[in-house]
Amino acid sequence: MRYAELELSPGETGFHPADKALVESTRVERVGIHHFNQLDDGTIVFLYQLRGDVDRAQEILEAHSDILTHSISGDETDLHAYIHFDPNETVSTVFRLPQEHSLVVDTPIECLPDGGIRVSVLATQETLTEALGAIPAAVDVELELIREYRPDRQTLASSLTARQQELLRTATELGYYDVPRNATYEDIGDELDLSPVTVGEHLRKIEATVLPALLREQDMH
Repeated sequence: MRYAELELSPGETGFHPADKALVESTRVERVGIHHFNQLDDGTIVFLYQLRGDVDRAQEILEAHSDILTHSISGDETDLHAYIHFDPNETVSTVFRLPQEHSLVVDTPIECLPDGGIRVSVLATQETLTEALGAIPAAVDVELELIREYRPDRQTLASSLTARQQELLRTATELGYYDVPRNATYEDIGDELDLSPVTVGEHLRKIEATVLPALLREQDMH
């Protein structure tokens, strides 16, 4: 079985008009897609994590007629949006791939600042190759990582996504973990084109993954 991380980018047109509006908004930030389900009638349900102005997020969703129903809960630092929408052909094809090609999607799907998404999947090599060939031509695909899936031989590095590894490497190189500290969230964000809030959230997730694993390794010795 293979583990792969893919970056999918829809270009200037975006995946979907409402999604493109969220990307372009200065008051709302896409964070991730925690769950998705394509229904028998072809419509799709997302559990979307957002950050920012809840009123602006509501306005964007209400402005698009292909958003059938939606509901947003939480505060500006952590919004969760239930969105039931009628997808265009690109979105429909992309999110139909797991069912049609027997892919296991490791959620959450990470949303990128440029409007793309980063997806982690499990599949056989043959299945993965077939699925990549079925992605619409309008979507650029970058295979960021592919390796054999070995759950019994996970390393600390392999427990992080490619993006998390990049962010951790950048933070270390800039001196964020030096004593005294020589870099801030803003410095790291400037290098990676991320907001300071996003950098902080990523670093907390990295630390929540790595530190308990270090303690478990210590307990085993």
